[in-house]
Amino acid sequence: MARYMENPLAYPAAKARHSFHPSKMLAVAGMLAVFATEHPANAQDRNQSNELYHIFDLKTAAPKRDVIAAAGAGLKRNTSDAQTMTPIVMGAPPETPGRFTIRNPLEGSASMGGIAAMIPASQLAQFKQASCDGAVWIANALRKVRGSQNLRLTLCLFPYQQGYQLNVYGIDVKEQGGGISARLGRALAEQVVGKPDGWTEKTILDVVRELQTKTGATVSYVEGQPEIAGTPWEMPAAGGGVEEAK
Repeated sequence: MARYMENPLAYPAAKARHSFHPSKMLAVAGMLAVFATEHPANAQDRNQSNELYHIFDLKTAAPKRDVIAAAGAGLKRNTSDAQTMTPIVMGAPPETPGRFTIRNPLEGSASMGGIAAMIPASQLAQFKQASCDGAVWIANALRKVRGSQNLRLTLCLFPYQQGYQLNVYGIDVKEQGGGISARLGRALAEQVVGKPDGWTEKTILDVVRELQTKTGATVSYVEGQPEIAGTPWEMPAAGGGVEEAK
């Protein structure tokens, strides 16, 4: 016991609590030094809002229930914070698929116009909502990483005679700037849950992969912003599991 009193870290329980690898300690120390020297403690907070959308064509004769089930399963791979609905769509599928529309409840309203005029454009975009009239499946997913990202995605499945089209619309708000603690928190969060852009693309592509696998659909990319190059949904998904960073 005497040697434990002289050196507390020699005690087994203390060893367990302090079992940090030297390389990790050096990495954290280096990160702290960089933030301390390059960024003042009272740096100004700022947000960057980006809109995104993607449209995928899915040519398939699979039953509607199978297509909806596949879309839901693909979404669950990356988020547990999602609400889905399956609206009633009667009649034969149209010749051409529908498409989402965007509206902002603060714009075009006499009562809200004054309020909208006082909100910066980057924040005003966060009030935009996607409407999916005619879709057989609608999902709203939210990802919040404290001090790093606030992402809201809307996904819509529109039927047509040759299959379906998957529409995706999102508002991605990234927190930037801030003091040392805020910047260090974002850096550590990226080490744990990955960079925001990577999660966004993976969430969308995993839905497309599941639709292709479960329904045998022929998938093609119609358009989007930022544009997706190539056919990344043909590649196996990297990583897995539900992401629940808050």
